[in-house]
Amino acid sequence: MDRETLLQTPVRVLLSEHPSLARLLEEHGVHCGECFIADRDTLAQVAIMHQLNPGALLDEWAQRESLPD
Repeated sequence: MDRETLLQTPVRVLLSEHPSLARLLEEHGVHCGECFIADRDTLAQVAIMHQLNPGALLDEWAQRESLPD
C-alpha cells in the first residue's frame, strides 16, 4: 500500500495486518485495539485526534516495518 492509502485505511484493518503498528500507537498513548472507533476511523484521523503528525507516524512505522517511502 502507498502512504496515502495507509493513511486512509481504517485502523482496525491495519492493526490486524501489522502488529508493529499497535505497539507504535501504544507507545504514543493510543490504544486503538481497545477502542470501537478503530473500526471506522482511518490512521490519519486517529493520528490527528491524538495530536500526532500522520506523516511522522508513518515515517516512524516505516523504520520498524518495510513500508513504501
